[in-house]
Amino acid sequence: MDQAIVEKAMTRLIREGLGLDLTDPNLHDTPRRVAQMYVQEFFTNVGKEFSRVTCFPAPKESRDIIMFDNIDFVSCCSHHFLPFMGRAWVLYIPEKKLVGASKPARIIAHYSKRPQLQETLCREVLDCFQRHVEPEGAMVFMRAIHQCMSCRGAKQSQKAGMTTSAVQGVFLTNDTLELKGLEMIKLSTTMILS
Repeated sequence: MDQAIVEKAMTRLIREGLGLDLTDPNLHDTPRRVAQMYVQEFFTNVGKEFSRVTCFPAPKESRDIIMFDNIDFVSCCSHHFLPFMGRAWVLYIPEKKLVGASKPARIIAHYSKRPQLQETLCREVLDCFQRHVEPEGAMVFMRAIHQCMSCRGAKQSQKAGMTTSAVQGVFLTNDTLELKGLEMIKLSTTMILS
């Protein structure tokens, strides 16, 4: 990405497209700030895969569900370039590897830095996790509030949002495990709210 090109496009959008006066001190540096936000913050990982997943050998008795919960994320909707933000839960049943505790949050942060749909983000996180950790099964759940739904269009409250899931392995084939995972998520959300 080229920050200078983005800045030039923002200048033209503000001046010609929106008819705003860039000599206004509140708008004067806006093209640079917006370009910097997109290039250095929101879209830093466009086209990049996550590759630094630290894993450890799993003890033979490690066949229970492990959950990483209440992971905050912010991404940007590819339909309106407005942020969506929320929380994620990553659950897995190890086969041969245990993942480092910070890695699910780092995977989510990595894939959040691109314009996309929440459904795509959820699947990218699961696919990356599956590729590196190779668990018996994994689940990713995300709940987010979308600014394109709250501040425009339907103009819903800040509580209205979207929940997505991506599931693979034994969670797909074993209803008992899937229900246990969902109960763990429910318990996690109850504990964080109390």
